[in-house]
Amino acid sequence: MQDAGSPGTVATAAGRYFGYVIGGALPAASGARALLAAWDQCANADTGPSVMQMEQTAVRWIIDLLNLPAQTEGAFTTGATMANMTLLATARDTLLSRLGHPRGKGLLGAPALRVIASAEIHATVLKSLRLIGLGSDTIERVPTDAQGRMRADKLPKLDASCIMLAQAGNVCTGAFDPIGEIADACHAAGAWLHVDGAFGL
Repeated sequence: MQDAGSPGTVATAAGRYFGYVIGGALPAASGARALLAAWDQCANADTGPSVMQMEQTAVRWIIDLLNLPAQTEGAFTTGATMANMTLLATARDTLLSRLGHPRGKGLLGAPALRVIASAEIHATVLKSLRLIGLGSDTIERVPTDAQGRMRADKLPKLDASCIMLAQAGNVCTGAFDPIGEIADACHAAGAWLHVDGAFGL
């Protein structure tokens, strides 16, 4: 395994690594991963309450660290695709419910939702949209500036059927979309704002 795998590896834990966000290869993260694999627990109240307690503790630490409102909630996923998929499914179901199509009905006969995103949207978001049945071919792409930031002055007219996808960190440059301006436009139109923070946050 070492002979076959080692020559093709990249030092993703190095301080100067600016490629894909692979995950935690730091000693504490690797140790936690090994413990969780050894314990082999389901994370639910009946069979894995210790795992749930650890997650809730870590979420509290992050809320405190970032000085977020006390009512903030959070959860951990297996990676960027699953995080985006989970939150985009929530966005889809919430918007459809607001439009009179509850989640239990599925997507057949559902009102059309519009997805608006940066021209430099991340691949995990595209995959997530396809996995939740919204597809990626109909995304309304917004032009970006030289640093890969979405241009807020080029947003299409938004409405209550829109899921707006912003990036907190372009994977090529690290630049953030102008999230404040985008959020104001979404709020005024009743659109849903999803922020992909896998890289920048």
